[in-house]
Amino acid sequence: MYFFLASYMLLGAGLKYIDDAFDEKIFNKKLAIIIAPLLGILWAYTMLIDQFSATILLAILIGVLLRGKIDNYAHITGFLVILIILIFSGINLLFLPLIFIAVAVFLDEMGNDILDKNKESFDDSKFLHKITLYFFDQRWLTKITVLYVVLIGLFPLYFFLAILLFDGAYLTVRLYTRSRQQIKKVVCA
Repeated sequence: MYFFLASYMLLGAGLKYIDDAFDEKIFNKKLAIIIAPLLGILWAYTMLIDQFSATILLAILIGVLLRGKIDNYAHITGFLVILIILIFSGINLLFLPLIFIAVAVFLDEMGNDILDKNKESFDDSKFLHKITLYFFDQRWLTKITVLYVVLIGLFPLYFFLAILLFDGAYLTVRLYTRSRQQIKKVVCA
């Protein structure tokens, strides 16, 4: 259990580090390229040792792949490492939860992208707008979907905690990135 909690946290933080190295140019790209295959190995290993984890992590890969989020050299490298390891090793999955979670990931990514492009049209003073922004910004559909498969008894509870840690670490790195961007603006102004 503790391995999965730590692994998911490292994977979430590592993914966002790579994202922000390439998209926001906050972190070192060379380090991101070095980290990517290591994350790929950790991701694949975490999938190989447990069918529940394999289902969740493959669903995340499918959702972000379909949404076009594997969009830089480092992410492609990590993805290829995962793919090669899985092709040669094989994994055990739960097929219906895989589809269910992959759709949730895809919809979360789509909702997040739509909100990013249309943030100006949302009014923070309106409760529904505020909830919608928060829901897709924090990717709650995926979390709720994992919670659902836990509550119906398909997955152990600690995988819900793992997905919370994955996303929490991802959001913590994003918060750090935004704070660095604010500092840069103040220093440059």
